[in-house]
Amino acid sequence: MTGLRIGLFGRGRLGSAIAAEAGGALAWQVAREAPPSPADVAVDASVPEALEAHLEWALATGTDLVIGTTGWSLPDLEARVGSRIGVLTASNFSVSVALMARFAEVLGRFAALDPARDPFLVERHHRLKADAPSGTARTLAESLMRGCPRKTEWTLGTPAPHQLSVGVVRAGAEFGMHTVGLDAPAELLEITHTARSRAPFAQGALAAARWLHGRKGVFSMDDLAADLLDPLFAFGGRP
Repeated sequence: MTGLRIGLFGRGRLGSAIAAEAGGALAWQVAREAPPSPADVAVDASVPEALEAHLEWALATGTDLVIGTTGWSLPDLEARVGSRIGVLTASNFSVSVALMARFAEVLGRFAALDPARDPFLVERHHRLKADAPSGTARTLAESLMRGCPRKTEWTLGTPAPHQLSVGVVRAGAEFGMHTVGLDAPAELLEITHTARSRAPFAQGALAAARWLHGRKGVFSMDDLAADLLDPLFAFGGRP
């Protein structure tokens, strides 16, 4: 992170992990209030209701912004940002999870070849996590459905034929576990990602800040991942 000044909104679990990972590159860390000094890139790991003010600050100061909070909605984000600054949004900063999303689409394509192959998704988080399903689960569900067009929406209940079954568990202190799979009459295939700490999310947030700095427009974690991961799929084209 040498030479890049990182500002951080948020003092919660993710914010604390990012601050520890950033070390000397951390220019400031605030809960929600206006920051005390400039930064090259700011990471928002605070709360969704504070995002509007943080975006306005970023636009006013010309500061690139990485959005890591979940549960927010800004339908006009791209129009407001334009080419003024760079903004990157992510439901999960782990690059491994970005790789898993690509696997999920391939799995969906495989399921689409045979109606007896039934795709599904299960996620588990600590009991205090507010959103259910998580933003990561929603992203993975979209990847599965993109690969398997007969699944057009997800459900937490008993699925209709066109629905993807999604299971959610909120218990204990689990950092995050996501499984995508398919259930066929004679076999079961599952791919699981389990976070052992918040370090992968913190490392990914800082990787996103480095990648975003100097770019203009609105991006997602998938844009960053494309630079790193697409060559891995070159043998068969991008999922």
